[in-house]
Amino acid sequence: MLQIPSSPDKQVERQPRETRHAIADDGRSTGHLGPSFPERWDPWDATAPVGFLPCPLHGAGLRLVHYAHQATAAPHDTLTYSAWIINDSGEELTNVALILRSFTNAGMEELRYTSGPSVLSFGPMPAGGEAELVFTYVVTDSDQRHAGELISAMAVQAVTASRTKLWDEHDAITPISLPE
Repeated sequence: MLQIPSSPDKQVERQPRETRHAIADDGRSTGHLGPSFPERWDPWDATAPVGFLPCPLHGAGLRLVHYAHQATAAPHDTLTYSAWIINDSGEELTNVALILRSFTNAGMEELRYTSGPSVLSFGPMPAGGEAELVFTYVVTDSDQRHAGELISAMAVQAVTASRTKLWDEHDAITPISLPE
């Protein structure tokens, strides 16, 4: 487990390792071993990463850091989630899109954020640029009845100036306190 450096008393990331994904414009792998990549890739398609491989290189292009601003939650708490998109590709990015993969409680109920940005895609993003998108959610009694966690799964995708398609994903997991 890895604590977020800026707030050691807050959210703990539980994703075991970061994942980075990249393919060349012609659909060939960018040096990673494994199955071939899709022939076509639509940067707005939420299912695009199927078959993509994790890139073992730290800082290999596009990063998503997604976390809740508090370590645990109870009913009626307002949770704030941040999704930081970081361009460390060394190139300008276009077609940058945050993808809301899923948001569920331990009962696998599909949840909806209380508030969030109305636009989840933007660009261009300069080399070294970053953007934060913020979402909120009010914890319900039903979330606590399931006695588990809230799991917010997001991904980001973008295209570099050299036409390389980048992808990263991250889950924010927030334990729900048990009733007293």
